[in-house]
Amino acid sequence: MKNFYLDNDNLQQQGECALPLKPTANTDLILKTIMDHFAFHDAPVDVKEMAESMEFYLRTRKRLMGMAKKRIMKNARSGNGDEDSICTKCEVNEKIVQVFDMCSGHGLTGMLFAACNPPKATQNNRTLVVETHLVDVVEPLSHVVLRELIADVCPWIKDNVYFHACRLEELITTNDRSTDVSIECSNENDSDTAVVAGSCPIVIATHACGKLTDQVLHQAVDMNACAIAAMPCCYTGTDKGVSYGIRRALGVAWAADIRRTQFLDDNKYHVDYATIPLEITPLNRIIMAEERL
Repeated sequence: MKNFYLDNDNLQQQGECALPLKPTANTDLILKTIMDHFAFHDAPVDVKEMAESMEFYLRTRKRLMGMAKKRIMKNARSGNGDEDSICTKCEVNEKIVQVFDMCSGHGLTGMLFAACNPPKATQNNRTLVVETHLVDVVEPLSHVVLRELIADVCPWIKDNVYFHACRLEELITTNDRSTDVSIECSNENDSDTAVVAGSCPIVIATHACGKLTDQVLHQAVDMNACAIAAMPCCYTGTDKGVSYGIRRALGVAWAADIRRTQFLDDNKYHVDYATIPLEITPLNRIIMAEERL
């Protein structure tokens, strides 16, 4: 992260004096403190990836978290969110929003959701907890370093971030919209595979290469995710199944994302698009899907 933060005097002071933030800290302060802390400790993430993760979070957070809260309210009204059975893993006074960062790499994007959404009291004296579940083939060493650095300033993430080392096709999910969601990895090397039933799952993916984005979207539907945000990349060959006229007129990337949009629409999601700044990456389109309530 060389040259990431240019105010060396303030950076030195911040690095020496930084204290853990309080859960009441606002998003801007949390993100700035994480950025400064990463820069001071020369964290193993480059500027482009840092910018992608932060911009992705900022462009999607309101809609994703908003849909999770709507799901909680809907469950409460319908009786599916019974306070004594909201989940089997947590205390009965908690409600869980789970963010699944698929093809997560070092997992920074997913961890920002846990960092920027500290546990907070809701109505009826319940606590809303945001957990992050990172899914990738292997857990990179950089993930451990980044997680520890974020925990320095956002200690509430220590018990709310989990890494699942397995392939997407090894995920086992239920697909019944009338019951609680359950997901686990079939990989025996994953020591913490059980995921909470009765939560509100959100699925995100930043630059899952090629057809991996399609796998992510299918997994999200199988998990009955309340909201999905995927920023695709490596579009070669992903436009198969789209009519020739659309492919010729709009190109491979739009043809692929139109097909993905139709898939989500067919599975009862409202689909829209967002973008992060083009200066960060030319592959900046985000597919946003929200369940139709």
